[in-house]
Amino acid sequence: MKKLNIKTTALLMGALIIIFLGCKKNDLLATADSEYLPQDVKQSCTVSETEFNSWFKSGKVTENGLVEPANSVTFPHNNNCDFYKWSQQMFLWITSPASGEYGNKGTILESPVFYNVSPQDPITKKRTLEAHKPNVLLRATGSITQDGPNRLPVIIDKSGKMFEVEAQKSDEKVKNEANKLVQVGRVAANANGVHTFFDVKGTIIKSPKPVIESEINPSEVVQEFKVGKKSIFLDSKGNEVQSEQGQAGSDGVLMGENKSLVYYITMVNDVYAYFLTGVNEGKLNGNQFPTTASARDSIVAYAKTKGWAAPPDPNALAMELKTSWVEVTDLPNANTYVTIKAIIPTYDKSNPNKWVENGQRTAKLALVGMHIVGSVAGHPEMIWATYEHEKNSPNTAYSYVDKNNNVKHVPADTGKGWLFNANANDTTGAQNIQNMTVSGDTILIKNPSLLSPTARRIMAWGVASNTVPNGEDKTPADSNSEVISINNDIRNMLVGNDVRKNYLLIGATWTFGGAGPNGNVYPYGAVNDSIPHGDAIGTGQLSNSTMETYVQSSSSASTEQTAISCFSCHNNNNGVKPGDLSHVFEDIISLPPNTQTKRILK
Repeated sequence: MKKLNIKTTALLMGALIIIFLGCKKNDLLATADSEYLPQDVKQSCTVSETEFNSWFKSGKVTENGLVEPANSVTFPHNNNCDFYKWSQQMFLWITSPASGEYGNKGTILESPVFYNVSPQDPITKKRTLEAHKPNVLLRATGSITQDGPNRLPVIIDKSGKMFEVEAQKSDEKVKNEANKLVQVGRVAANANGVHTFFDVKGTIIKSPKPVIESEINPSEVVQEFKVGKKSIFLDSKGNEVQSEQGQAGSDGVLMGENKSLVYYITMVNDVYAYFLTGVNEGKLNGNQFPTTASARDSIVAYAKTKGWAAPPDPNALAMELKTSWVEVTDLPNANTYVTIKAIIPTYDKSNPNKWVENGQRTAKLALVGMHIVGSVAGHPEMIWATYEHEKNSPNTAYSYVDKNNNVKHVPADTGKGWLFNANANDTTGAQNIQNMTVSGDTILIKNPSLLSPTARRIMAWGVASNTVPNGEDKTPADSNSEVISINNDIRNMLVGNDVRKNYLLIGATWTFGGAGPNGNVYPYGAVNDSIPHGDAIGTGQLSNSTMETYVQSSSSASTEQTAISCFSCHNNNNGVKPGDLSHVFEDIISLPPNTQTKRILK
């Protein structure tokens, strides 16, 4: 594979955020606890006032007004900015107050347009779609799992490389130095931390190598072994992989400074739900998510035969959302958040090291993060965008280009008031330390005295600090400027106390020409210097501090092995079939017919 010969500039990266528009940094020195978005950024991705007005249902910007979804069928995909505009419009739509055909209560994401995706049943491994109904609260879960392409949990080793983890079985076997299978009896560590494997008879197993069962990239999968309460990991060659957390990082639990766990809700829209059912029944083409008018029309026609409500926005095409929430209780500036009422799990906390789920209750939740994934014209691999509330987590340092084409450096965020970082002034110490994990319906706490969060967004705007991020942007500063620029535009044009001003587009990623993702990040997997087939581009190393807290790589992820994108996990054989991209599509049970009130087809 040919590598790009890139002259890179070691640019610092990463600070996000507290933004009240119309204010300049100099005006805020007396009151600001952290950095604001640079207002002198080069306007490299902009939305005109006329275009922004057209996004609103009324044709004019109004405070907390209803925004229409982006038209994914006619998506232009000419440049990076088109993808960022799509992301912004979709977020504003999803978080708009519902009215008219959406119902007159809550937000669009609470309306019948979206369905909740249930957690995976531990026995059947299936999921169900739960229709959003009037006066029925949504259900949230207390944990999230980040799975790799084999649908296994992931860890990040100390070099920044991501591995999937095969859990240890009760009868786990390894290959010994004679390449024969031997059942592992136990693993012990000596005083120097060196681990020795023993068989069931107590004999030492020399040169143990795990049996990796995963078919996708087995060299990037490790086998977990338990040593007391600690986990160790062996790669396919028998080398021990040292992880920063010493445990599978993607089963972590996050808690805010207001002592609320972070709760999660996964959703899909009506077009996605109808498409999925039609594919399951063999009535619709399941080779890829819908991207064309004809595919849209086939879905709408199929829905009519099942007696389902006509999608009010079929041009939105197929969408999958992953959302993160905290309780409003003791949340500073609670009026700056999109809120819902939902059902959340409760826990017996009598054992400080082990919280056991014991029921449920109703709570008011505040939105802290959102992944928006949607199919658009020319891109069956979908656009993958993410949003965060401005007060979530501090950033590491980053660079941007100002209006005079000068590169400027923003230091790492410090100060107080971050929801997921209790000590942002410590910019060099340990960050994103996982102290809470989930196992079934139980939360395990490593050290109850260290529950204060340490989350930090490593890549402020989704790109590493030392590589060319995509074909349009030659430096990280150029890419960062595009995202900052459109954030400034949107926030400056929202009027009054529109709650959506308080959320930031962190970035969006896709592949060149809609190619099936190969798991690589531009420029490391490029076939040649101009055609990165299957590589993640845009802001290709994107993460959300509320959802990928413990699986972020370093800000200078400068090798093919350490560069991590959404497609590092959401890829299967370079394909664009729904099951190649989505971790829930193949698990979801089809919708039953005639379960909703019909709407008049548009």
